[in-house]
Amino acid sequence: MTDTNPFADYLQRLVRALMICESAALGEDQYLILDCGTGLRLLGTELAAHKNGFPRNYHIFLSHYHFDHIEGLPFFPPLYDSRSTISFYGFKSGGKSAQQVLEGLICPPYFPVRLAGVPSKVNYIDTEGLPLNVADIRISCLPLRHPDGSLSYRLQHGGKTIVFATDHEHGDEATDRALVGFSEGADYLIYDATYLQGEYESLRRGWGHSTWYAAVQTARLAKVKTLVLFHHHPDHTDKDLEEILRVAREELPATEIAREGMELPF
Repeated sequence: MTDTNPFADYLQRLVRALMICESAALGEDQYLILDCGTGLRLLGTELAAHKNGFPRNYHIFLSHYHFDHIEGLPFFPPLYDSRSTISFYGFKSGGKSAQQVLEGLICPPYFPVRLAGVPSKVNYIDTEGLPLNVADIRISCLPLRHPDGSLSYRLQHGGKTIVFATDHEHGDEATDRALVGFSEGADYLIYDATYLQGEYESLRRGWGHSTWYAAVQTARLAKVKTLVLFHHHPDHTDKDLEEILRVAREELPATEIAREGMELPF
């Protein structure tokens, strides 16, 4: 991993599609991570192969606690390394703090090791304290429309901006308007595009996810430079996703579709 440009490295190391884990190297010993899907295991394995034995700090920002966004956490090797410091940034959901939620899931009988007893040093930070800086990156958040809550994150550095807006259901005027403002002028908007319009209208209203068309409308209104369609439906094939990309580009040419191991110039 390179350490010279945090945002360039951030985009080069995204682990996309259903793996739902994104990361940035912020220097010799700091990493910023968005969500903890199964891609987190791959990230941890890759990090273990480089500079093994060095203390490291991980800043993990959680959009929410649904299982597809945290299931990689028990398999993240730095959890079991006493030289690691891991800071979780999250919000209260269902009356429980991020610490209560995560420690309640990563423990017997769901997993043989308790998160509360891992060798690494673990911190919990309430996202109500945002915006804040991690290294040179300014991080702010915005609540989205999703069952049990969800947060979008805006990352700013050196005049460049990335907005990560997964697990959002369009249709609430106030929230949609706020997201447009939150995404204004972003270099990249990574947006929930789980459903086709027909799928959403016929069966999925109220499920907490959006469509490629709503993504395009948000990106256009926010004057985003590049839209990245994200959080694909597991029943959509690669062929389906290529067709979604084709029709989305007819509406907004500066559109990409998230792929595993994808690299974006920045």
